Amino acid sequence: MSATPAAYIAFSAPINPSGASPVLTKAQIYACLHRKVRHAEEFVAGAIKATDVLSESTDEHGREVVTREVVFAEGDRRVKEVCTSFGGVKTEFIQPDRSKILNIVSDSADGQLYLTYQFEWLMPKDTPEETQKENTEKWTKMSKMAVEGSIKAMREMVSDGRIKA
Repeated sequence: MSATPAAYIAFSAPINPSGASPVLTKAQIYACLHRKVRHAEEFVAGAIKATDVLSESTDEHGREVVTREVVFAEGDRRVKEVCTSFGGVKTEFIQPDRSKILNIVSDSADGQLYLTYQFEWLMPKDTPEETQKENTEKWTKMSKMAVEGSIKAMREMVSDGRIKA
């Protein structure tokens, strides 16, 4: 049995680098990640055009679960995602083909906060190797843009009062 082709990508950036203003607190970051589940287009506008929340619930562990449909800019593709929040530290997005995206907030040894987006993009089994390589390169660039764009959006939301945590 052959493996499913996939691109495994992770990108991290400091949330509060030297000179950043305002300095974001964990509570503000968590509030932003909560908002991102419902309004992804505000955080990664270049990649996502719209977000429609289909349902909200809690799982057997009391974690918030949101089922949503996002419209990707590329090809106006609509994708349903099940989003689970893990205590403000991580949000997991699972797509119908089992592709997975994680948004993770972590502390570093020097006291910095980092935002990491980790992607597990699955491709059809018959995807040619050259296409796999092209997809991985494209998605690697996109991951950097998504993390840095999300941090910028968080800072703007705190500055303009949309996030008050």
